[in-house]
Amino acid sequence: MSNTSTRTAPNSCPIDYKFDKDGLTAFGGAAPLIDFFRNHLNVRGLLDSLSMEKADWATYTIGAETEALLVAYALGFKRIEHMDAIEHDPLLCAKLELDKLPQKSTFYWVLERFTSPEHINEFFGINKQLLPAVVDASKPFVLDLNTTVETVHGTQEGSSSGYNPKHRGRNSYQPFVAFDGNNQAVVNAGLRNGFSPNANDIVAFFQKTKEALPKDIKLQYVRADRGFGSDRFLKNLEEEDVGYTVKIRLHSSLRERIDRGVLWQRIYFDECKAIEVGTVAYQARGWDTRRRVVLIRTTEYADNGQLRLFDLWDYQTIATNLDWDPKDIWHFYNQRCNCENYIKELKDGVNIDNIGEGEFWPNAADPWIKCLAYNCLLAFKYRLPAKERRYSLNRLRRVLISIPGILTRHARRLTLHLPRWWPCKKLWLHAMQV
Repeated sequence: MSNTSTRTAPNSCPIDYKFDKDGLTAFGGAAPLIDFFRNHLNVRGLLDSLSMEKADWATYTIGAETEALLVAYALGFKRIEHMDAIEHDPLLCAKLELDKLPQKSTFYWVLERFTSPEHINEFFGINKQLLPAVVDASKPFVLDLNTTVETVHGTQEGSSSGYNPKHRGRNSYQPFVAFDGNNQAVVNAGLRNGFSPNANDIVAFFQKTKEALPKDIKLQYVRADRGFGSDRFLKNLEEEDVGYTVKIRLHSSLRERIDRGVLWQRIYFDECKAIEVGTVAYQARGWDTRRRVVLIRTTEYADNGQLRLFDLWDYQTIATNLDWDPKDIWHFYNQRCNCENYIKELKDGVNIDNIGEGEFWPNAADPWIKCLAYNCLLAFKYRLPAKERRYSLNRLRRVLISIPGILTRHARRLTLHLPRWWPCKKLWLHAMQV
């Protein structure tokens, strides 16, 4: 019988705990962020222009309340319910020039003050003034249009049981979102019911989106997913000489046209996969004329290197008025896949899919405040070194913003003390200079 020994696991180091330190903040990186929002983007000045009025004796103005909510979203707070954690944060109070931040109930009341489409349109005007700080005028401007399904967990006003692939039969909203295809900024957004948009909805949203573009920007290209392929919308783009690539549905009439023969060009193949492209003239149901449709088909080989049984192909179909090679159309449209990443960033970064109010117009105001926070964060991020520009919003917060600090006051001067060991000191100092 062999001798064995066991080692007792060491106990945790004993430490005394006291809640007795003033001036502590969990958001040391909020200092350069709020400075940038106020000094470079004039966020507070823009929000002070909101038309809703409050009593003269009110503790906060509409601008102060909305700015505090926007900053909280920029810091990563996903729900108003969580914002009581920062009510007395000394750094945020100092930077926002408040004795204390509004209570979470006050933030809910902020949203409830938005009661009409005219109120929501004021956010559109504010975003229009922010866009020159984000949009790159040196590149051909590409507009990416999309809708996204936002499932609600209740009976929110205006929600309906429409197209909802993840939660079939559940009520939802289906908002419009328009992005800068180069820099991922939100150009326009609009909350709407859960039904798929019709041609009138699409054209109205597109015309409104064009109004948001800076004066030195000329819209050159539009990319859009299925649902934007109505004859009226495509005619509108053609009349305005805007190049477009719009995915359309593979209806039976288009499949019949493919079956009659297409001159396919193989652009990629290996031992597992083949991709081919072609082009046809096609008039979809509801179109008044024939249009160019680029076809892309892909298939996978069986293990023995032969095509799959029955020669099964997976198809993509893209309507376009561009005379480019079909392969170039496909590559250009595929860049629109970034739009899905932009929507994911809106959801993960500022939680735009959280629907917290019961009435429609407050629910329309909340995503707009989050879009403004998103665009402000993009403008801030694009002024950082090249490596950090590629960070997601959550990573940017983890690296630069969510840093512990102590705010002290001496001789009427505030000093923010940050960790001596912090590895991102140089980045923080750079951010203070942007």
